Amino acid sequence: MPNRKKSAEASKIISFDVKEVSRIVGASRRRLEYWDKTGLLSPSLRTVSEKGSPSVYSVQDIIDLKIILRLRQSSIPLQRIRAGFRFIREQQQTLASSVILSDGKTLYLYQDDDLLVDILKKGQMVSRVSVQDLIDEVQQKVRKLENGKNGRKA
Repeated sequence: MPNRKKSAEASKIISFDVKEVSRIVGASRRRLEYWDKTGLLSPSLRTVSEKGSPSVYSVQDIIDLKIILRLRQSSIPLQRIRAGFRFIREQQQTLASSVILSDGKTLYLYQDDDLLVDILKKGQMVSRVSVQDLIDEVQQKVRKLENGKNGRKA
């Protein structure tokens, strides 16, 4: 027979009201309410639009808010952040599982060691060329060729 106490604890969702979230992420309540109203990030557990109910945020929401704030601190305009987040969500990815890079003008989604996706250009791929890897490869082949030449001269 399952332990009811453990089952109840496992199903309990940790939630935060707007005042708590404001303190945790360092954004004003007014800013959080504006982002909710404009659809940048709405509380996933309950929004103000549900009549008479206060907003209720999840831990995931808090992480997403910290990502937004970090991008804003990097001077990325909200319109670009909004477009980037829309693209990431359309790809069925969570923000917390993503690595987002920026050059101050656009946002890139880090896919793997050799591929970035420009998320503001609807997924245009940006390839990475590791110059040092190419130098190492050339040097290795040159050494191998020189060793082969030296072996034939003997």
